[in-house]
Amino acid sequence: MPLSRDEKNNLAHLMRRAGFGLSPDDWQEYSRIGIEATTESLLHPERAPDALSQLQTQLGGNLIDFDNLDNTRSWWLYRMAFTKRPLEEKMTLFWHNHFATANFKVNNARWMWQQNETFRRHALGNFRTMLQAVSRDGAMLVWLDGAESHNDAPNENYGRELLELFTMGQGNGYTEADIKGAARSFTGWRYDPPTNRWRFDPFRHDDNWKTFLGQSGNFHGDDILDIIARRPETARFLASKLFRFFVHDDPSDADLAPLEKAYFDSGFEVRAMLAAIFNAPSFYSEKARYALIKSPVDFVVMTLRTLEVKILTVNKIDQTIAEMGQELFNPPSVKGWDGGRAWINSRTLLSRVNFATDLANRANERGTLDDLVKKHLDATVPDYAERWSTPAGLTDVLWDAFLPGLPPPNETRAALVAYSADGMKGENVDLKMKLPGLVKLILSAPEYQLA
Repeated sequence: MPLSRDEKNNLAHLMRRAGFGLSPDDWQEYSRIGIEATTESLLHPERAPDALSQLQTQLGGNLIDFDNLDNTRSWWLYRMAFTKRPLEEKMTLFWHNHFATANFKVNNARWMWQQNETFRRHALGNFRTMLQAVSRDGAMLVWLDGAESHNDAPNENYGRELLELFTMGQGNGYTEADIKGAARSFTGWRYDPPTNRWRFDPFRHDDNWKTFLGQSGNFHGDDILDIIARRPETARFLASKLFRFFVHDDPSDADLAPLEKAYFDSGFEVRAMLAAIFNAPSFYSEKARYALIKSPVDFVVMTLRTLEVKILTVNKIDQTIAEMGQELFNPPSVKGWDGGRAWINSRTLLSRVNFATDLANRANERGTLDDLVKKHLDATVPDYAERWSTPAGLTDVLWDAFLPGLPPPNETRAALVAYSADGMKGENVDLKMKLPGLVKLILSAPEYQLA
């Protein structure tokens, strides 16, 4: 049974948040199975083929030079643009900002790639297991100086950020003494470059009695992570961050309570928390729709998917994203990118407009824009043929295809209709001549910056 207009708006909202939007083919696939089955498939990415990894394996695994950061960025962007596991990639992006690590200090592209694979492997998995993997990660051990921490001089950087930014939240239930106790517990954790593996050096470990969050013992790093994972502050901090990433910026206690319950009931499973988010009324509320500003990565990847432009045809796409304010593998600090309104200023907005215009031009030059728009309209506006015989109708159906469920402001609509009508008087007028310009204008509109 075809989806109703409200169901299509919900599907578009789900895929903007839990993925990177919808190509025309995605519309057909997900519309066929419906919202409930789509949500289930998103939450279980392992059920879909990882085509890129399979292709690399078949061709000998030498397609990408992971010692080159530009190549590694292109590889990740390709994954995001063409994945059949959109939520897995979206969560990999979430963890990259949550456990923000930058190559400007690590100076090892392969370690950054390995960390990215760690985020992907545990993307929807157990949070305690993720903490264990990240704490052993080579890039993280360099980034927060854990590799240099030893019993005679425990380095507090990782212990501090573990509590403040990764788990419990700044000043939330811990003291400076707890940071020191954590730092002592992680002494001796090393990363061996020849083998690219974590190792424990007992001769550099502080083996004395420690106190941490009210508990005492001869703690090692994993003991600290176990204690943290069980704390209610950790559940609240992670629930709040996930809610703000997927829903809107102002969660209430009632919004967060089901996520915290899912965290503990499932034994710290992120998948359970995401299921609670996507099945909550707040996720599809009016307060949530188009309430977030697309990150540069979201903006670029969603536009690539919308216009079905192959990433290999776009020059220096990673530099374009950096110009918009998000250089992958180089967040500005351990706090990551601020996001939200910080993404938008006169310079970055111009970069977005130029990028969207360039992609629309490429599609038009290939002679595929008409077919592409028709595919979008077939999927999103079934009665478009009856409605777009006038400038107003053309404007409305195209806006509805690219921004479903978001009515255009009156002034914006009036300007778009005026553009569509300009020069279209007389007989034998073909409004399709206006398609390229109208698509560019819609993709450059302030509303298109929203997710």
